[in-house]
Amino acid sequence: MKKIVITGVSTGIGYSTAKILCNSGYLVYGSVRKEADAKKVKDDFGENFTPLIFDVTDAKSIQENAELVKNELKPGEVLSGLVNNAGVAMGGPVSLIDTDIFRKQFEVNFFGLIEVTKTFLPMLGAVKNSTVQGKIINISSVAGRSANPFVAPYSASKFALEGFSDALRRELLLYGVDVILVEPGPIKTAIWDKVPDRENNEFTGTDYEPALRKFYTFFIEMGKKGLDADIIGNKVKDILQNPSPKTRYVITPNRFAHFTLPNLLPDRMFDKLIGKNLGLLQK
Repeated sequence: MKKIVITGVSTGIGYSTAKILCNSGYLVYGSVRKEADAKKVKDDFGENFTPLIFDVTDAKSIQENAELVKNELKPGEVLSGLVNNAGVAMGGPVSLIDTDIFRKQFEVNFFGLIEVTKTFLPMLGAVKNSTVQGKIINISSVAGRSANPFVAPYSASKFALEGFSDALRRELLLYGVDVILVEPGPIKTAIWDKVPDRENNEFTGTDYEPALRKFYTFFIEMGKKGLDADIIGNKVKDILQNPSPKTRYVITPNRFAHFTLPNLLPDRMFDKLIGKNLGLLQK
Protein backbone atom coordinates (compact mmCIF):
# COMPACT_ATOMS: atom_id res chain seq x y z
CA MET A 1 0.00 0.00 0.00
CA LYS A 2 1.46 3.37 -1.03
CA LYS A 3 1.97 5.85 1.79
CA ILE A 4 1.50 9.62 1.61
CA VAL A 5 2.02 12.49 4.03
CA ILE A 6 -0.30 15.51 3.68
CA THR A 7 -0.15 18.62 5.86
CA GLY A 8 -3.25 20.53 6.87
CA VAL A 9 -6.03 17.98 6.33
CA SER A 10 -8.69 19.29 8.71
CA THR A 11 -10.50 21.28 5.99
CA GLY A 12 -10.42 22.38 2.37
CA ILE A 13 -7.88 21.11 -0.13
CA GLY A 14 -6.05 18.97 2.41
CA TYR A 15 -9.24 17.28 3.57
CA SER A 16 -10.41 16.59 0.02
CA THR A 17 -7.02 15.27 -1.04
CA ALA A 18 -6.81 12.95 1.97
CA LYS A 19 -10.35 11.69 1.32
CA ILE A 20 -9.68 10.96 -2.34
CA LEU A 21 -6.38 9.19 -1.68
CA CYS A 22 -7.77 7.12 1.19
CA ASN A 23 -10.67 6.05 -1.02
CA SER A 24 -8.16 5.14 -3.74
CA GLY A 25 -6.25 2.74 -1.53
CA TYR A 26 -3.43 4.96 -0.30
CA LEU A 27 -2.39 5.01 3.35
CA VAL A 28 -2.50 8.67 4.29
CA TYR A 29 -0.69 10.33 7.17
CA GLY A 30 -2.40 13.69 7.58
CA SER A 31 -1.40 16.53 9.86
CA VAL A 32 -3.83 18.51 12.00
CA ARG A 33 -3.17 20.86 14.89
CA LYS A 34 -5.87 19.71 17.32
CA GLU A 35 -6.82 16.40 18.91
CA ALA A 36 -10.48 17.01 18.08
CA ASP A 37 -9.65 17.45 14.40
CA ALA A 38 -7.55 14.28 14.45
CA LYS A 39 -10.49 12.27 15.81
CA LYS A 40 -12.97 13.77 13.36
CA VAL A 41 -10.84 13.15 10.28
CA LYS A 42 -9.95 9.65 11.46
CA ASP A 43 -13.65 8.89 11.89
CA ASP A 44 -14.35 10.28 8.41
CA PHE A 45 -11.61 8.37 6.56
CA GLY A 46 -11.24 5.13 8.49
CA GLU A 47 -8.39 2.63 8.56
CA ASN A 48 -6.48 4.10 5.61
CA PHE A 49 -5.89 7.32 7.55
CA THR A 50 -3.44 8.01 10.37
CA PRO A 51 -3.53 11.46 11.99
CA LEU A 52 -0.35 13.34 12.82
CA ILE A 53 -0.78 16.14 15.34
CA PHE A 54 1.65 18.98 14.76
CA ASP A 55 1.87 22.62 13.81
CA VAL A 56 4.14 23.27 10.83
CA THR A 57 5.85 26.05 12.83
CA ASP A 58 6.90 23.58 15.56
CA ALA A 59 10.09 21.83 14.40
CA LYS A 60 10.27 19.52 17.41
CA SER A 61 6.71 18.27 16.90
CA ILE A 62 7.34 17.76 13.18
CA GLN A 63 10.38 15.63 13.96
CA GLU A 64 8.52 13.55 16.55
CA ASN A 65 5.69 12.81 14.12
CA ALA A 66 8.13 12.07 11.31
CA GLU A 67 9.69 9.39 13.51
CA LEU A 68 6.25 7.78 13.87
CA VAL A 69 5.95 7.60 10.08
CA LYS A 70 9.53 6.38 9.65
CA ASN A 71 8.94 3.53 12.10
CA GLU A 72 6.05 2.29 9.98
CA LEU A 73 8.06 2.14 6.75
CA LYS A 74 9.40 -1.29 5.88
CA PRO A 75 13.09 -1.73 4.98
CA GLY A 76 13.62 -0.20 1.54
CA GLU A 77 10.14 1.36 1.50
CA VAL A 78 9.72 5.08 0.86
CA LEU A 79 6.85 7.52 0.98
CA SER A 80 5.14 7.85 -2.39
CA GLY A 81 4.53 11.50 -1.77
CA LEU A 82 4.61 14.52 0.49
CA VAL A 83 1.83 17.04 -0.11
CA ASN A 84 2.65 20.39 1.48
CA ASN A 85 -0.79 21.92 1.83
CA ALA A 86 -0.97 23.58 5.26
CA GLY A 87 -1.26 27.33 5.02
CA VAL A 88 -3.01 30.52 6.05
CA ALA A 89 -3.96 33.67 4.18
CA MET A 90 -3.27 37.07 5.70
CA GLY A 91 -3.56 40.51 4.20
CA GLY A 92 -4.40 44.17 4.35
CA PRO A 93 -2.86 47.38 2.97
CA VAL A 94 0.91 47.13 3.44
CA SER A 95 1.16 50.60 4.97
CA LEU A 96 -1.46 49.74 7.60
CA ILE A 97 -0.52 46.24 8.75
CA ASP A 98 2.23 45.31 11.17
CA THR A 99 5.36 43.72 9.73
CA ASP A 100 4.74 40.80 12.10
CA ILE A 101 1.81 39.84 9.85
CA PHE A 102 4.34 39.10 7.13
CA ARG A 103 6.49 37.14 9.57
CA LYS A 104 3.55 35.02 10.71
CA GLN A 105 2.49 34.43 7.12
CA PHE A 106 5.94 33.21 6.14
CA GLU A 107 6.35 31.09 9.27
CA VAL A 108 3.37 28.98 8.22
CA ASN A 109 3.35 29.09 4.42
CA PHE A 110 7.09 29.08 3.77
CA PHE A 111 9.43 28.33 6.67
CA GLY A 112 7.10 25.68 8.07
CA LEU A 113 6.87 24.04 4.66
CA ILE A 114 10.66 23.99 4.40
CA GLU A 115 10.96 22.36 7.82
CA VAL A 116 8.43 19.66 6.92
CA THR A 117 10.11 19.03 3.56
CA LYS A 118 13.61 18.71 4.98
CA THR A 119 12.39 16.38 7.73
CA PHE A 120 10.62 13.97 5.37
CA LEU A 121 13.13 14.12 2.48
CA PRO A 122 15.05 10.97 3.47
CA MET A 123 11.76 9.04 3.64
CA LEU A 124 11.05 10.11 0.05
CA GLY A 125 14.19 8.40 -1.20
CA ALA A 126 16.46 11.45 -1.20
CA VAL A 127 19.41 9.39 0.03
CA LYS A 128 22.40 7.79 -1.63
CA ASN A 129 21.73 4.45 -3.35
CA SER A 130 17.94 4.67 -2.95
CA THR A 131 16.27 2.84 -5.82
CA VAL A 132 12.75 4.19 -5.19
CA GLN A 133 11.68 7.83 -4.96
CA GLY A 134 8.54 9.67 -4.01
CA LYS A 135 7.23 13.06 -5.13
CA ILE A 136 6.89 16.38 -3.34
CA ILE A 137 3.72 18.27 -4.28
CA ASN A 138 3.58 21.86 -3.05
CA ILE A 139 0.21 23.58 -3.01
CA SER A 140 0.94 27.09 -4.22
CA SER A 141 -1.53 29.55 -5.80
CA VAL A 142 -2.08 31.69 -8.86
CA ALA A 143 -1.28 34.45 -6.33
CA GLY A 144 2.27 33.15 -6.46
CA ARG A 145 2.48 34.12 -10.11
CA SER A 146 0.59 37.45 -10.09
CA ALA A 147 -0.02 39.62 -7.02
CA ASN A 148 -3.17 41.55 -6.25
CA PRO A 149 -3.38 44.47 -3.81
CA PHE A 150 -4.26 43.83 -0.15
CA VAL A 151 -2.89 40.27 -0.10
CA ALA A 152 0.82 41.10 -0.13
CA PRO A 153 1.74 38.76 2.79
CA TYR A 154 -0.03 35.77 1.23
CA SER A 155 1.13 36.45 -2.31
CA ALA A 156 4.72 37.06 -1.21
CA SER A 157 4.76 33.72 0.64
CA LYS A 158 3.54 31.93 -2.49
CA PHE A 159 6.05 33.72 -4.73
CA ALA A 160 8.73 32.50 -2.31
CA LEU A 161 7.33 28.98 -2.51
CA GLU A 162 7.53 29.06 -6.30
CA GLY A 163 11.23 29.96 -6.24
CA PHE A 164 11.98 27.47 -3.48
CA SER A 165 10.25 24.68 -5.39
CA ASP A 166 12.18 25.36 -8.60
CA ALA A 167 15.50 25.39 -6.75
CA LEU A 168 14.68 22.25 -4.76
CA ARG A 169 13.49 20.36 -7.85
CA ARG A 170 16.81 21.00 -9.55
CA GLU A 171 18.83 20.06 -6.47
CA LEU A 172 16.91 16.80 -6.08
CA LEU A 173 17.78 15.69 -9.61
CA LEU A 174 20.69 14.07 -7.77
CA TYR A 175 18.28 11.62 -6.12
CA GLY A 176 15.42 11.47 -8.62
CA VAL A 177 12.88 13.03 -6.26
CA ASP A 178 10.52 15.28 -8.21
CA VAL A 179 8.93 18.54 -7.00
CA ILE A 180 5.63 19.65 -8.51
CA LEU A 181 3.64 22.82 -7.92
CA VAL A 182 -0.15 22.94 -7.93
CA GLU A 183 -1.37 26.52 -8.40
CA PRO A 184 -5.07 26.85 -7.60
CA GLY A 185 -7.16 29.91 -8.24
CA PRO A 186 -10.34 30.52 -6.22
CA ILE A 187 -11.34 27.30 -4.42
CA LYS A 188 -14.37 26.89 -2.16
CA THR A 189 -12.68 26.34 1.20
CA ALA A 190 -13.03 27.57 4.78
CA ILE A 191 -10.26 30.11 4.15
CA TRP A 192 -12.86 32.54 2.78
CA ASP A 193 -14.85 32.41 6.03
CA LYS A 194 -11.86 33.77 7.96
CA VAL A 195 -11.60 37.13 6.22
CA PRO A 196 -12.50 40.27 8.21
CA ASP A 197 -16.04 41.63 8.18
CA ARG A 198 -16.47 43.90 5.17
CA GLU A 199 -18.59 46.34 7.19
CA ASN A 200 -16.48 46.42 10.36
CA ASN A 201 -12.74 45.83 10.28
CA GLU A 202 -9.52 47.53 11.32
CA PHE A 203 -9.31 49.38 8.01
CA THR A 204 -12.75 50.99 8.25
CA GLY A 205 -12.35 54.74 8.06
CA THR A 206 -8.93 54.61 6.38
CA ASP A 207 -8.04 55.86 2.92
CA TYR A 208 -8.32 52.28 1.69
CA GLU A 209 -11.86 51.57 2.91
CA PRO A 210 -13.64 52.24 -0.44
CA ALA A 211 -11.14 50.13 -2.39
CA LEU A 212 -11.29 47.32 0.17
CA ARG A 213 -15.06 47.16 -0.14
CA LYS A 214 -14.71 46.68 -3.88
CA PHE A 215 -11.92 44.18 -3.32
CA TYR A 216 -14.24 42.09 -1.16
CA THR A 217 -16.83 42.09 -3.92
CA PHE A 218 -14.38 41.22 -6.71
CA PHE A 219 -12.16 38.70 -4.96
CA ILE A 220 -13.71 37.38 -1.76
CA GLU A 221 -17.14 36.69 -3.20
CA MET A 222 -15.47 35.19 -6.28
CA GLY A 223 -13.50 32.89 -3.99
CA LYS A 224 -16.61 31.66 -2.24
CA LYS A 225 -17.92 30.65 -5.67
CA GLY A 226 -14.68 28.99 -6.73
CA LEU A 227 -13.93 25.44 -7.80
CA ASP A 228 -14.67 22.48 -5.58
CA ALA A 229 -11.67 21.36 -3.52
CA ASP A 230 -12.06 17.80 -4.84
CA ILE A 231 -10.75 19.05 -8.19
CA ILE A 232 -7.40 19.74 -6.53
CA GLY A 233 -7.48 16.43 -4.69
CA ASN A 234 -8.01 14.53 -7.92
CA LYS A 235 -5.19 16.46 -9.58
CA VAL A 236 -2.84 15.49 -6.72
CA LYS A 237 -3.83 11.86 -7.25
CA ASP A 238 -3.14 12.17 -10.99
CA ILE A 239 0.30 13.67 -10.31
CA LEU A 240 1.21 10.89 -7.91
CA GLN A 241 0.30 8.31 -10.55
CA ASN A 242 1.95 10.11 -13.46
CA PRO A 243 5.55 8.96 -14.07
CA SER A 244 6.32 12.21 -15.95
CA PRO A 245 4.24 15.05 -14.50
CA LYS A 246 4.61 18.68 -15.47
CA THR A 247 6.40 20.97 -13.04
CA ARG A 248 3.31 23.20 -12.59
CA TYR A 249 -0.44 22.81 -12.79
CA VAL A 250 -2.63 25.93 -12.87
CA ILE A 251 -6.18 25.05 -11.80
CA THR A 252 -8.58 27.97 -11.75
CA PRO A 253 -12.01 28.93 -13.01
CA ASN A 254 -11.94 31.41 -15.89
CA ARG A 255 -8.25 30.76 -16.48
CA PHE A 256 -7.91 33.63 -18.95
CA ALA A 257 -9.04 36.29 -16.47
CA HIS A 258 -7.49 34.77 -13.36
CA PHE A 259 -4.14 33.71 -14.78
CA THR A 260 -3.43 34.36 -18.46
CA LEU A 261 -4.39 38.04 -18.60
CA PRO A 262 -2.43 39.16 -15.50
CA ASN A 263 0.67 37.44 -16.87
CA LEU A 264 0.11 38.58 -20.45
CA LEU A 265 -0.49 42.31 -20.05
CA PRO A 266 2.38 44.74 -19.38
CA ASP A 267 2.62 45.52 -15.65
CA ARG A 268 1.64 49.17 -16.00
CA MET A 269 -1.40 48.32 -18.06
CA PHE A 270 -2.58 45.71 -15.55
CA ASP A 271 -1.89 48.15 -12.70
CA LYS A 272 -4.28 50.64 -14.30
CA LEU A 273 -6.91 47.97 -14.86
CA ILE A 274 -6.78 46.90 -11.22
CA GLY A 275 -6.60 50.50 -10.05
CA LYS A 276 -9.65 51.49 -12.08
CA ASN A 277 -11.73 48.54 -10.91
CA LEU A 278 -10.89 49.12 -7.24
CA GLY A 279 -10.84 52.92 -7.29
CA LEU A 280 -7.15 53.08 -6.46
CA LEU A 281 -6.05 55.51 -9.17
CA GLN A 282 -4.82 58.85 -7.85
CA LYS A 283 -7.38 61.58 -8.45
